[in-house]
Amino acid sequence: MDIEKVRASMGRGMSGKLNFYERRAGMYQIILPILHEDGDMVDIYIQESPKGEGYVRVCDFGMALMRLSYTFEVSTPTRKRVLDSILINNRVGLDGSSLYLDAPIGLLYESILQFAGCVQKVCNMRYWSRETVRSAFYDDLNDYVESKMKQFSPVRDHTPLESDGIFSVDWFLKHNNRNHYVFGVGGDDKAKNVTISLLEFQKAELPFISLVVHENMEELGKKPSLYLTKNADIQYPDLDNFREKAIGDILRISAESRRADREPVAGTETQGS
Repeated sequence: MDIEKVRASMGRGMSGKLNFYERRAGMYQIILPILHEDGDMVDIYIQESPKGEGYVRVCDFGMALMRLSYTFEVSTPTRKRVLDSILINNRVGLDGSSLYLDAPIGLLYESILQFAGCVQKVCNMRYWSRETVRSAFYDDLNDYVESKMKQFSPVRDHTPLESDGIFSVDWFLKHNNRNHYVFGVGGDDKAKNVTISLLEFQKAELPFISLVVHENMEELGKKPSLYLTKNADIQYPDLDNFREKAIGDILRISAESRRADREPVAGTETQGS
């Protein structure tokens, strides 16, 4: 890539606002005062574009996603959709782990600024609004149950009290004829609703084990947390803890229940004794 031709095409006014540092043949790092929140400069490079003469590829060689991975993993379909949305809205592509934008030389300066803004949004995904995060929590929970807990024949939005259809369970799981009700709790309002549902199910003497999955148990209000703790069988402080332990808990509970069913009642004799 002829860097002088690139400079000339940008015009003196634009090219004077940034510097080009050659990292290796045909690949230049852009030096400009656009920073991350910790003061590090945003990593931006240019090289030849597959689109040919008249275009320059602006890219980051995977630096944005690597930086993001220190605090936030794009590990679920929901988070991947959020990332895809950011890239699409900024007309930025993804090649492996590298973000890129093929820019016309005549619009290179504007494209670099656009690309830098996209990189900053990607690196700050963890700071998105609480509404987006909570939506992601429920979607992530659903994705996990649907993909990893198929052995328990999951049923979504189950209503155990079919006569009223008001009180529902996020996920109904069954193993060894034992019923397990899974509830996702993303805040105080959901915690109150789950508590009311549990009380109604207990009043109806339904046989079940309740598994409550919190988005962040520490953020729950004192009273909702107290009422839920009094009525829930098992609580998981966050989704990662549920992913780690829930399947084992269900298998263990079901096995213990089956052993209890087979044990003779105290004071009775087994057949043939």
